[in-house]
Amino acid sequence: MTKEYDIVIIGGGPAGLAAAISSKEEGVDKVLILEREGQLGGVLNQCIHAGYGERTFNEKLTGPEYVENFIYKLKKLKIEYKLDTTVLNISDTTLTLVNGENGVTEIEAKAIIIATGCREKPRGIINIPGNRMAGIYTAGTVQKFINLEGYLPGKEVVIVGSGNVALEMAKRMTLEGAKVKSVIEDMFYPDGSEKKVIECLDDFNIPLKLGYSVVNLKGNDRVEGLTITKIDNNKVPLKDTEEYIECDTVVLSVGLFPDSSLAKEAGIKTHPLTGGIQVDKDMKTNIKGIFACGNSLYIHENVNYITTESYNTGKNAAKYIRNL
Repeated sequence: MTKEYDIVIIGGGPAGLAAAISSKEEGVDKVLILEREGQLGGVLNQCIHAGYGERTFNEKLTGPEYVENFIYKLKKLKIEYKLDTTVLNISDTTLTLVNGENGVTEIEAKAIIIATGCREKPRGIINIPGNRMAGIYTAGTVQKFINLEGYLPGKEVVIVGSGNVALEMAKRMTLEGAKVKSVIEDMFYPDGSEKKVIECLDDFNIPLKLGYSVVNLKGNDRVEGLTITKIDNNKVPLKDTEEYIECDTVVLSVGLFPDSSLAKEAGIKTHPLTGGIQVDKDMKTNIKGIFACGNSLYIHENVNYITTESYNTGKNAAKYIRNL
């Protein structure tokens, strides 16, 4: 027998949690969160630095603390959730999902909220030459290794990219005992905030090289170093500016992109440039009864914006099913 719910939220990160809580607070009875990982909270679980929650909870919190505030509300409101559960398909109001406990099953929903978040851009996006050697990681992977698993993946590190996540990882790896030899940025200004540059690089004497591009990676089984070069305003390498840096680890922090693959398969319109899900002012997609919020739309500047947007999405979904 197919189970029926009022609202099903795909994704148990901050967007999904906020949408679930607000819809329940609006009087929706049967709300379900589907999360593919083994715990709720998404990437915030590995963000152990303080700096979250000032707008939402009126205090500075770490990522896990921010999540715990949501989970407390979730349990108080008796909102159902399933972990280690992947949604395979959306067809109108029917979701096909799979997990180890029940296998492949189907559920029905009066409304669906997609809150699948985002993914890190891989190495291929910046076309760095070199073979598939060990020691090359995305910033999110390194963050997970250090903060959740207690594993430092390298000793001599070069970070490619200068966004806030990259800057935080430069600081974190230094505190854990690694030598961060340089942060490389192909723009002529840091991608992260001035405050972060001071706190994470200047205070630890970590060099920031602006207007440089990585042109080669050296190594066989594991990376041994990389070659960088100065570039002009058109990203063209300048002659006689190459510099070689020895390292055993390269951390790539070259951006994020919306995780909208499930939405695309369901026929939901996405933005041709960003790939994010397209919604109207009420957070509705082009398919009746399906809403979306959070980084699955576009990459938000911070989690406070995601929370506010997702609260509103939950309210709009509740209003929608009341009018059915």
